[in-house]
Amino acid sequence: MCPAAIGTPALAASGQTATAQGQAAAVIVEPIVAISLGDLDFGSLTSSRTASGSVTVDADGGAVSYAGGAASACAGGGGCAGIAPARFLVKGEASRSYTVSAPTAITATGTLIGTSGSAPDLAIDALTVHLLSHAGGVTSIGQLDETGEDRIAIGGRLNVPAGTAPAHYRATLTIMVTYS
Repeated sequence: MCPAAIGTPALAASGQTATAQGQAAAVIVEPIVAISLGDLDFGSLTSSRTASGSVTVDADGGAVSYAGGAASACAGGGGCAGIAPARFLVKGEASRSYTVSAPTAITATGTLIGTSGSAPDLAIDALTVHLLSHAGGVTSIGQLDETGEDRIAIGGRLNVPAGTAPAHYRATLTIMVTYS
């Protein structure tokens, strides 16, 4: 019987080399930016001494509605001048899609009117995002037009506890836009 042959790999001859080439690539696009055009404004309102209430500003069109113990402080109960959803301009690379991130709730802090001191915080919730590039729909994905622009509107609901003292309220509404 003959012993079985065991295969061994062939070794490269001394001095033999091989080379290969790959590529490195990059595409630089216009930076995406968001610019505030207007604040979410709930206008001037009154608060019932006995019933909590709310005022809602719609992101799509800016319609305002009052519920419970919150009411318009304007003559005739109509909408006050200045009531509007927050508005932002998004600019970047033409025809690119992007994602917008926004909070669903924020807190407004207040300064009492007529006296010094802080007023109790008020909750702003039910924040909704409306993108011009997706008219009529609530979505977080936008599309920049052929000029590299889109517009965002954000509406929400201000919750007013019963007996809220007269005060000026402010909250910071931060959004983030990212190419997708």
